[in-house]
Amino acid sequence: MAHKIESFEIAHDSLSLAARLHRPSKKPQIAVVVSHGLKSSMASRKLTNLCRACADFGFLTLQFDHSGCGDSPGEERLVTLTQRRDEVLSAAKALSDLEPELPLAYMGSSLGGAAVIAASAIRPPVCTIAWSAPTDMKALMEKISKQDPPPDLPLMVEDIPKHDLKGIIKKLPGLLFIHGQLDEVVPVDQTESGYECAPDPRAFLILTGADHQLSKPEDQRQATAHTLAWLEKFANNRKTGS
Repeated sequence: MAHKIESFEIAHDSLSLAARLHRPSKKPQIAVVVSHGLKSSMASRKLTNLCRACADFGFLTLQFDHSGCGDSPGEERLVTLTQRRDEVLSAAKALSDLEPELPLAYMGSSLGGAAVIAASAIRPPVCTIAWSAPTDMKALMEKISKQDPPPDLPLMVEDIPKHDLKGIIKKLPGLLFIHGQLDEVVPVDQTESGYECAPDPRAFLILTGADHQLSKPEDQRQATAHTLAWLEKFANNRKTGS
């Protein structure tokens, strides 16, 4: 099913974030904000394919470059979780201003998953989807700081204590976690512990043998299929009032 892809801009503080709107050919059922991970952008084939699949399924989907990534201004090394969260909220506002009657959903990959969880505490969506996402940023930063060389993220360590992702998850129904069993960046037990404390409705898919990037086409296919089904579930719930 054909859909339109439109260039879009998101106003965020004094910046204009580059974005791409995937508009379905039929009346949309739900609006989805998609947040990419660290060192990624709208150029991510995996997330672009997801956005296309969402639009073909009837979901209005907004994909964007976080500041310092892709075509958006800024310096990526100065990234913080607060910054990523606030940019997700700006994207959510832009999408809701465009289609105020549509229920809003968030999807994020890796750091984008943490960002959409954090954003959910301020502007709750009808559901949230997190691929390969950390739920304990302090433990993750301690792990990756041992890399040689360690990542150059001077503001992240001081920012992390501001965010209690597990505390947010405990109050956040509608979470779908998808994680690779062999994730070499974010251990799968981070998602397992997040799922355990999430309220119903919730779901968790472990992809056997999958890495952090979900680099195998079959892993991406499964992740996309489960994401579409989860979004449809909440779009239908909104229609029936259940």
